[in-house]
Amino acid sequence: MLNKINSEVALVFGNKLGDLPSNRYPPSRTELENQLTCTKHDLNIALSSGIQLGTRCNLLIKNNESFSEHACQLENEARELKNQITYKDISLTSAKIQDGLSEMESLRNESELENTNLFLAKLDLEKTLFRKKDELTQIKDNLVSA
Repeated sequence: MLNKINSEVALVFGNKLGDLPSNRYPPSRTELENQLTCTKHDLNIALSSGIQLGTRCNLLIKNNESFSEHACQLENEARELKNQITYKDISLTSAKIQDGLSEMESLRNESELENTNLFLAKLDLEKTLFRKKDELTQIKDNLVSA
């Protein structure tokens, strides 16, 4: 009697995990085709987004390279300007030993004025560079979050 009850219970609750429910028919061909169409559409959207993301990453890489080159150019210009100032200072020191002190004082004033102008220009370029780097970082963060 107990075996009979167990066998009836097994028939009623006989579904294994992963089996379709006993009250559900297998999906029709139309349902499967609709699922496949939706999956293909989702795949196309994912591929398109991936391509766009790759394109934007390449653009960011190129921009970053360009900013790096620009930063190197600015560093070279700053080195050159420091050398010019050093040479002018040496010239000024040599001139003080000789007689033309007033003329050299004028050159020194010009040098100091030029030095100040160059320093201000350098600050402006550094501000621009940092602003562009921040923009790139923001774009990169936006791309990563997308």
